[in-house]
Amino acid sequence: MKRFVNIGFKVVQAGVCRRTGAGTTLSRVLLSLSLLAVPGASPASGAQETTAAASVPEFFPLDNGVGRGAWTPTQQAACVQELGFDGIGYNYTKPEDLAAWLKALSPRGLKLYSLYFSITLDRQDPYPAGLREALPMLKGSGTILWVTVARPQAGGEWDAVAAQRIDALGELAAQYGLRVAIYPHLGLYVATAEDALRVLARVTRTNVGVTVNLCHELASGNGPRLQEVIAKAAPRLMLATICGATDKQGDAGGWSNYIQTLDRGDYDVFGMFVALQRAGYRGPIGLQCYSIKGDPKENLRKSMGAWRGYMTRLGAQKTTK
Repeated sequence: MKRFVNIGFKVVQAGVCRRTGAGTTLSRVLLSLSLLAVPGASPASGAQETTAAASVPEFFPLDNGVGRGAWTPTQQAACVQELGFDGIGYNYTKPEDLAAWLKALSPRGLKLYSLYFSITLDRQDPYPAGLREALPMLKGSGTILWVTVARPQAGGEWDAVAAQRIDALGELAAQYGLRVAIYPHLGLYVATAEDALRVLARVTRTNVGVTVNLCHELASGNGPRLQEVIAKAAPRLMLATICGATDKQGDAGGWSNYIQTLDRGDYDVFGMFVALQRAGYRGPIGLQCYSIKGDPKENLRKSMGAWRGYMTRLGAQKTTK
C-alpha cells in the first residue's frame, strides 16, 4: 500500500515529490519545517514561525554549474530536482533549445527562473537571434529575462542608448507577462548593481529591475560595502546571485577567488542574506557556478548543504528575536 504524506503544497509518494503549488519543492518545505524547529521557538510563537517559513527564498543554480554543453536537458533537470533546487537559470541560445528545456523541467515541477543573454548598444538589432521567437514560449512562466549590456567598441557614455534599448525589451517582455532584470557583469558596460541603477534611472518601464551578483560586486571592489549596494538596489531588485568566495581585491587569482562552491571561501555570504532580508528582498536566489572545477553534481550537493545551513541560521535569528 502506498503512503501519502501531505506537507504544505507537496505530496510525497514513495519518496517521489510532485509539485502542487507554484514555486515550492520538497527541499523548501523541509527547510521551512527545519526553521520552525529551531531551539528556542515555542508553540506560542506562531507569527514568528510563519515569518521564518515564508523567508526561505527559492534557490536555483545557473546552468553553467549543471553540465552546460555536456548534459542533456533531461540530465540537468533530474540533477536539479534530486538535489532539492527549485529550478534553474538558463543560458540563452536557440528557441529549439529552450523548448527542450521546458519539456524537461515542466513534468518535474521545476521553474525556469531566468533566460540569460546580452544586448548590444552599437548594433542595429541589439538582441540575439531567435529571441523574439523564444519569448512566446515563456508566456505566463514568470521567467525573468536576464540581460547583460555589452560594452560598445567606441567607448564613452551610452546610458541613454542603454536605457532606450532596455525600455524596448521591457515593452516586448510585457506582451508575454515577463520581467527584465539587468545583469551586471565585470568588464561590460554595466559592471555593477550601481551601474545598473544609473541606467535604470532613465528607463520608464516598471517591469525592469536590477540584479546584485556577489561575484561581480567582489571583482569590482564592492565587497566591503555590499550591504550599502543592496540597500540602494532594494526598491528595484529582482534577482540576486551568490557563491562561495574569497574577497581578494587586486589578487591575480581571478574568478577562482570570487566563484567557489557555497561551502568554501571566507567572504560572509550569510551576511549578504541578512542584508537582503533587511532590505525587504524575498525573491529567488541564484547560485553562480562559472568555471568551478570538479564534478558538477558533487559541487551542487556541497552548495546545497551550505545553503541549508544558511537557512537554518536565518530561521534561528528570526525565532530568537
